[in-house]
Amino acid sequence: MKNKLLIIIIICCYGGLVYCQTGNNKVVDSVTVLLSLSKDENISGNYKEGLQYATSAVQYANQYKDKSLQAKAYVSLANTYQAIKDYAEAKKYYNLALDKNTDDYFVNVASLNGLGNIYSMDIATADKAAAFFERSIDYTLEAGNTEHSFYTYYNIAGMYLNFKDPDKAYPYILEANKLLPTIQEEDPIYVLLQQLNFAIYYNQKENHTLALTYIDKALEIGEEHTLTRELIDIYDFKSEIHQERGEYDLALASLKKHFYYKDLDFNEVKTLQIEQVEADFKVKEFQQKAEASQLKSNFIAILGVGILLFLSTCFLVFYNYKRRLSFTQLEKKNDALLQAKNEAEHANQIKSELLVNISHDLRTPLYGVVGITEMLMENPSIIKTKKGLLNSLKFSGDHLKSVVNNILKINEVESNKITVNQSKVNIKTLLENVVNSLKYLADQQETQLILDIKEEVYTYYMLDEVNLSDVLLKLIDNAIKNTQKGTVTLSVSLSKREKSKDHVTFKISDTGTGISKENLAVIFDSFKQGNSEENTAYGIGLGLPIVKSLIEVMGSKLTVVSDIGLGSQFSFTLECEITNEDNQLDDISIHKSLHILIVEDNKINQLVTQKLISSLGHSCTITVNGEEAIKECNNTHFDLILMDLNMPVMNGFEASEVISTENKNIPIIALTALEISEVKERCHNVGICAIVNKPVDKEALEDIIRKNLSFVKST
Repeated sequence: MKNKLLIIIIICCYGGLVYCQTGNNKVVDSVTVLLSLSKDENISGNYKEGLQYATSAVQYANQYKDKSLQAKAYVSLANTYQAIKDYAEAKKYYNLALDKNTDDYFVNVASLNGLGNIYSMDIATADKAAAFFERSIDYTLEAGNTEHSFYTYYNIAGMYLNFKDPDKAYPYILEANKLLPTIQEEDPIYVLLQQLNFAIYYNQKENHTLALTYIDKALEIGEEHTLTRELIDIYDFKSEIHQERGEYDLALASLKKHFYYKDLDFNEVKTLQIEQVEADFKVKEFQQKAEASQLKSNFIAILGVGILLFLSTCFLVFYNYKRRLSFTQLEKKNDALLQAKNEAEHANQIKSELLVNISHDLRTPLYGVVGITEMLMENPSIIKTKKGLLNSLKFSGDHLKSVVNNILKINEVESNKITVNQSKVNIKTLLENVVNSLKYLADQQETQLILDIKEEVYTYYMLDEVNLSDVLLKLIDNAIKNTQKGTVTLSVSLSKREKSKDHVTFKISDTGTGISKENLAVIFDSFKQGNSEENTAYGIGLGLPIVKSLIEVMGSKLTVVSDIGLGSQFSFTLECEITNEDNQLDDISIHKSLHILIVEDNKINQLVTQKLISSLGHSCTITVNGEEAIKECNNTHFDLILMDLNMPVMNGFEASEVISTENKNIPIIALTALEISEVKERCHNVGICAIVNKPVDKEALEDIIRKNLSFVKST
């Protein structure tokens, strides 16, 4: 799109300049004829002749001493100088035309637009160009010519966009937009040009998603009305947007469409030229037949046909050359896009590997910090004297755990690795657990946390428990952080009931600071926060982007209503399959003491896991690597195995494969610091039943054991 935006028009300069009062004055008639001739020669590209006629028109007009006539002649001469890029002379004669101080609409508008056009070519004089354009708008608005006003606003915006100054362009884009309803002609080009300018503006503001929305609207108009030349630029620009978004396949597809319409336009122009040659030839043929002999006519006809064939051959050769050139350009761009795509994929792979390593290095010590903190909080003598410190330590540990999980989750989102795993869920228990886990944070903010479940909502549904819990935790956490001494409410209600499905609506509302309308557009962008200047809550800006993606994976859409000072409301509706409250595993509690094998090489993590198991009333045996775990399984019966994956001597994958082959009734749970999405398939292949990330708390561990009770019941 580089410099294709600027469509500076010398508004109807010729249409108005060749008209003057009729009369017997020969000088007036002569100037009129000369202006018309100059116009025709300039349109044909014969600028030398156009300059001669315009110069003669100026000389005759100066003799007549009519201001209006002189001004028109000056504009005609300035137009010609501008066409041959003699900008100094063009400026001179445009200014001379304005100095005549006539009331002639075309003289004033053409002169001001001409000067604006000249000054718009240099960024240093862009503001001066805008001033000339704005003066021309005063004339067009006064005359009620909204089409001319629209184009001039559009051109000023286009000039600033060409100079990569979107902030200066934006007010003129809005002014042009205001004029759209007043334009009488139902020409789609006006709306298309506006969509194009909006697209370029948002692209330069690095809001590529919104830019793509506007360019698609322009594309729809262009294709509906077969605006071939506009489609050439639109697809070229769309390719650029996709490249900036890293969507190289889509960029290549747009680029191909760009070349398609470019070839189509070239073909149409040449077809018209050939038709014109044929028409001219036929006219001349009939004239010759009327004036000369049959022999001479035949000779001319043969000559004409020969010329026509020659022109056609030249066109075909030239067309094939241009087509090969286009394909060559396409291949080069294709190679560049493929290279960029490969580089992006390589960078993404490196990023994923780095995140996996970070995950392990952070989660392993974090498990120790969180676990030991919980152990200390269960000691009555310590909690009595150090309760505040331990609560702060636990809060900080939980926050750090949340940050680590969010960074890894956003990587999972961007890699499209999120899946839906539905199971029978006691929704009321799930909601109570979510709310209870955030009570401490609410107390710190002196905020009341309310759970409101409507009676018509069933107790049991088939749901994605993990993703729904994650969504609610993040939304409520976000609401609490932005609400000081207020109220945060989680409301769950029935919006529609079908035969076997309920449409359940979840609403998280708060009375906090709220989000401005401007920031609503960016709160779902990674690493960005709404109202960051006013908001003192901490966070890295990943919660809401993750929430939005998780809700979409679950088949719903997140809705936000908010304003500064009035609080916020986030809501979404899930289609939930109703399930009976039968005696299934979800309702079964564990009454017997289990014997659990812990396979873990980190001594601190051994201590934490052992303490958690003991607090649940179970016994355990500890081994430090896979080899020891296999030996213990051969000598002792275990109800459950908690297996670390990254260990010396023999890792958890190898050990699990051996154990699951020899004894398939023992459920093996991977308790690991590695990212689940990276090891999920490999774990499944070696017989591991489930994967849980460190750090894990007492409630989560109890839930793990409960979910694997089907294996334990048979022992």
